Amino acid sequence: MTDTAPSDEFRERLLDAMLGLAAETGWNEAGLHKAVEKAGLTDGQAMLATPNGVSDLLDLLGKRAAGAAAARVAQPDVPAMKVREKVAAAVRAWLAFFEPHKAAVKRAASTPANLLTGPKGLWAAADAIWTGLGDKSTDYNWYTKRTILSGVLGSTLVAWLGTDNAAEVDAFLDRRIENVMQFEKFKGQVREAVSKMPDPMDIFGKMKP
Repeated sequence: MTDTAPSDEFRERLLDAMLGLAAETGWNEAGLHKAVEKAGLTDGQAMLATPNGVSDLLDLLGKRAAGAAAARVAQPDVPAMKVREKVAAAVRAWLAFFEPHKAAVKRAASTPANLLTGPKGLWAAADAIWTGLGDKSTDYNWYTKRTILSGVLGSTLVAWLGTDNAAEVDAFLDRRIENVMQFEKFKGQVREAVSKMPDPMDIFGKMKP
């Protein structure tokens, strides 16, 4: 069992409280103050839990969502899926985590604190998904996969925030996943082409002095 630090417990309680308030108050110091009262914490406990203010709560929100995506790819039905289906299932689970708090998430998307925490949350989710799917890539491939998927997550989140039509969001996500698959196909073609190219050292070795 992993021990939980008091500051972590306080932060979890604060986020739960904030999610119930943010749709009305926004993600700001006034909202945080109300969340402290709602969570039954002292000012000292709140300071310990959120030294960076609401940014710490937004960061935790992103981590929770990433955890939901990771939990989905760990389900027993996932190994039988195609890669695109696995990624889509993970992204849908990520969005489903946000669903009960959609109004609060919409307010978060427009808060200045989200300019830094938002991209971190997208990266955390992308990394959780690829890691959960057993990604063994290294070097630039590791970063490229997560960068592209972060873009898919971000654009799909914007689409989700702009409509209540689930079928429309699903169709949008499917198109974005296709972009990922096309890139993977392109990388495979490049690797195959490179593998068929003659080794320059062989050419030099055959040259007469």
